[in-house]
Amino acid sequence: MKVVELSGGVGGARMAVGLASLPAVDLTVIVNVGDDEEIHGLHVSPDIDTVTYTLARRHGPQGWGRADETFNVNNELGRFGVDNTFLLGDLDLALNLFRTNRIAAGASLSTVTGEVTSAFDILPTVLPVSDDRVRTELMVGEANWISFQEYFVVRKTQDLVSEVRFTGADAASPAPRVIESIHLADHVLIAPSNPPLSIWPILAIEEVRQAVVTHPRVTAISPLIGGKALKGPADRVMGSLGLPLGNFGVAKAYEGVINRLVVDSSDLVDADMIDGVDVISSDTRIGEPEEAMRLAQEILEL
Repeated sequence: MKVVELSGGVGGARMAVGLASLPAVDLTVIVNVGDDEEIHGLHVSPDIDTVTYTLARRHGPQGWGRADETFNVNNELGRFGVDNTFLLGDLDLALNLFRTNRIAAGASLSTVTGEVTSAFDILPTVLPVSDDRVRTELMVGEANWISFQEYFVVRKTQDLVSEVRFTGADAASPAPRVIESIHLADHVLIAPSNPPLSIWPILAIEEVRQAVVTHPRVTAISPLIGGKALKGPADRVMGSLGLPLGNFGVAKAYEGVINRLVVDSSDLVDADMIDGVDVISSDTRIGEPEEAMRLAQEILEL
């Protein structure tokens, strides 16, 4: 079975591990690049790296970064008054140096991503949604647009987000194999990632959105349990953007895109009241690989 997963960071990475664990699945993970940023002159792709490290079983205990990481370079930068709020570990630094140098030499982000996943012996295909620059920006306060990383890392998601935009998406093209992978997929799965901040940037590229919308089998996994995100600001951002509460908001965020929504079994009553999609109830907690594999199996057997 050919499966395409649309993925943000931690939640998408964990779901990818579950899908990749199924022997009958040929997996392609299409990853958000709206979080990409230049840090210390380096091209950093946080969501791509989180998916890569997690599939390689080398992710850090927080779900992001590398296992057994040290931060000697990051800490030393502080000696010189450099803003080192964005934590780049020493092992992570090596990957970002490699990526930056390869792109400077003319390689595309998708080419470099393939080289990186090959170096980590990862079998699933991992693709950035685009090789072009697409950046998620958020309006906070009085008409103050900030980058995703300022919102997420510097301000620690404390701001009320009143609007989001995806700069560059209107001119961006899908990366090679993205559209083909969606067209050939037996199933398109939207990971339990933050809908506005992780999945909307993917769908903001019109050709990608149309490929997903016209696919006959698109399932989204709600990132909410009991109306709240287990990790991250998804519920708060959805609320401040005017989306309905709970899984109503998830369904609304993907209106016209999905055929099926998977919600946690504790939200069954809420789920029964959602119109327009088939709602499936399951245990959506996937903190461990075995849990992600179990959920992936359930979804693909439906």
